Amino acid sequence: MAEIKAQLTVNSDISSYGMSINSDMTMNKADSETGLELTGGLAKRAFTVNTQVDLVTGTTAAAGQTVTATKAAKLYIKNVGSSPDKYFIIGKGTASTTTTETPIDSSGTAYYRIGRLYGGDWMLIPWDAVSATGDITIQASDATTADPMYVEYMVFFE
Repeated sequence: MAEIKAQLTVNSDISSYGMSINSDMTMNKADSETGLELTGGLAKRAFTVNTQVDLVTGTTAAAGQTVTATKAAKLYIKNVGSSPDKYFIIGKGTASTTTTETPIDSSGTAYYRIGRLYGGDWMLIPWDAVSATGDITIQASDATTADPMYVEYMVFFE
């Protein structure tokens, strides 16, 4: 049976005694010790404007594949650029022309900033793929048609 594993290694000399973190996990299905087996595939997307948009929308991993909110899902995102001054703002909720954080209202509209991914930064997070409030948004800091910014991403799910 196929399974998906992730591994993280962090080494640092920020203190006199150093630091080392080594951790790995099998991405398991909800309430199970059985590993996740599905992926939306690795995608690469170019950004030529600085507008906030949905990178992945609640319930959708890729064309024809559905992620269920009550099931397990993980999301990998990487800024494939190398520039230290260009970043992507990652958020959760409904994409809009504003990046103001708002509580979820009766219409289900909300936006919460997760953080920035600078050149070479990446993230792997659990994803609760529920309607619009589960959307993962992205906004390029300094993209133009002449100098686009690129991100790669993948959804792992059951």
